[in-house]
Amino acid sequence: MKQRDRNADLIRCVAVYSVLSVHFLLNSGFYSVPVVGWDMLIMCMVRSLFMVCVPLFMILSGYLMWQKVLSRRYYRGILKTLEIYVLASIACLLFKRFAQGESITLRSALLGILDYDAANYAWYIEMYIGLFLMIPFLNLAYHGLKSRREKQVLILTMVLLTFLPKMLNNFNLTQPGWFAAPSSSETYDPLVPGFFTAMYPITYYFIGAYLREYDWKISRKRNLLLLVLAVMLFGCYNFYRSDGGNFVWAANSTWGGENLITAVLLFTLLLHVNLERMPRMLQGAMLYISQISLGIYLVSWIFDKIVYNEFFKPYVTVTNERWKYYFLVVPCVFLLSTGGASLLYLIRDVLHRAGKRKK
Repeated sequence: MKQRDRNADLIRCVAVYSVLSVHFLLNSGFYSVPVVGWDMLIMCMVRSLFMVCVPLFMILSGYLMWQKVLSRRYYRGILKTLEIYVLASIACLLFKRFAQGESITLRSALLGILDYDAANYAWYIEMYIGLFLMIPFLNLAYHGLKSRREKQVLILTMVLLTFLPKMLNNFNLTQPGWFAAPSSSETYDPLVPGFFTAMYPITYYFIGAYLREYDWKISRKRNLLLLVLAVMLFGCYNFYRSDGGNFVWAANSTWGGENLITAVLLFTLLLHVNLERMPRMLQGAMLYISQISLGIYLVSWIFDKIVYNEFFKPYVTVTNERWKYYFLVVPCVFLLSTGGASLLYLIRDVLHRAGKRKK
C-alpha cells in the first residue's frame, strides 16, 4: 500500500482552516468599514496570510495528481467529490428552507445544485470539475517538456498570462494625485493583456507538479522569514491602497500575484515540516480533518450563518472590535463544520453500503 503523505494532509488542514479564517473577515464586516489605524493594518496582514487558502488546494492538486493518466478509473475519481457536493448542497438547501424561511421547490433545488449556488461556497467545485477533466492533458503537456528549464519557462509563461495582469492593471495612471489617495478611485488603466487571467488554477496546478518533481531547496528558516516578510509587505501595501476607504481588492484576490507568492512560500514551508515526532493522536486528527476537508469547506456556510448572525454580531456590535474574538469564533465554526462534514460522510458511507447490499 502506498504510504500516505502526511505533509500533504497538513497542507490540506491549513488550507481549510484558512478558508474559515478568510470568511471571518467577510462575516465580521471587515470589508464594510474604513481601513484606518493599527487594528486594520494588522487585519490587512492577517488577510494577506489567509488568502492562500484556495491556492494551497490548487497547488496540492498538482503536487498529488501530476502523474495521473487518461483512464476510466481516473474519471471515476470525481464521483467522491460530486457525492459530497450534492450532500452539502442538500444540507444548505434544508437550512435555507427551514432556518431562513426561503421558498425552495424541487425544481429550484435541482437548478441550484446544477448551477453550483445551492451550497454557497461551491464555486470551488465548479472550478475543480473543469480542472479535473483537464488534468490528464495538462500532465501530458507538462511531461512532454524535455527539461527542467522548459518546465520553468512553462510556469513563467502561465504566470505572465494569469497573474501579471492582476498585478499591473490596477493603477490609475490618468487621475492626477491618485497615488497619494489610491482608495479614491477604482478605475484602473490596463498595461498588459488580461484575457487569460481566469486560467490561474492551471498555473497553480503546474507549480504543484513542478514542486513535486523538483522541490524547492530552501532552508526552513529562510522560507519562514520570506513568508513573514511577504505577509507584512503585502499587508502594508493593501493598507496603503485602501487607506481611508473600504478595503480595495486590487491585486490581492485569489488570482493576485501576492497570493501566488505567499501560497508558494507557505506550501513549501509546510511541505518540509518534520512530522515524525507528532503524537499519534494529533496525526489521527490531522488525517481525519484532511479526509473530510472538502465537506468542512462546503458546510461551513451553514455554521457561518448560525455563529455570526445569531451569536456573534448581535453581541459584538462594533465592527472594529470583532477581530479580537477571532480565536474564539473561528475555532468554534471549525469544530461545528467538522461535525457537520462528519455527518455528510457518514450518510455517504451508509448509502454506499446500502447500494452494495442491493447488488
